[in-house]
Amino acid sequence: MIRIAAAALALAALPTLAAVANNDPRQLSSQYSTWAGGKSNADSIVNGLQSGSTVMIVTQGPDNTRSLAGFTPPAPMPPEDVGAALARARSTLASMGIRQPSADQIQTALIGGEVTLADGQKRSVQGSVTPLPDATATR
Repeated sequence: MIRIAAAALALAALPTLAAVANNDPRQLSSQYSTWAGGKSNADSIVNGLQSGSTVMIVTQGPDNTRSLAGFTPPAPMPPEDVGAALARARSTLASMGIRQPSADQIQTALIGGEVTLADGQKRSVQGSVTPLPDATATR
């Protein structure tokens, strides 16, 4: 009886596991909504990166200041690349001590530029959706 219940639970979890493994847009959006400053920002980022359309995000800082950013990715990205780009962007900012980024910082982590740190210093970032140089071009 216990084995049947465990098997039923495992089968019920399969659609969720498949959605995460396939980088389902809803799962990606949910996974990054806190980091992106809300569900609407995460939806805009995921949908814009997948479709190659304009991304608009607004975040609110601890002192009630708002940060607004917008960009258009260079090309549509497959879902697995969107997931990888978001993971790299979050990791890049986290390595700089930024865990709740502003809209400007998210934009920079995704498309490149300069990130302003809490102490006012600036650091250059390549951007996680910027195409990397083709390894075959250097051969």
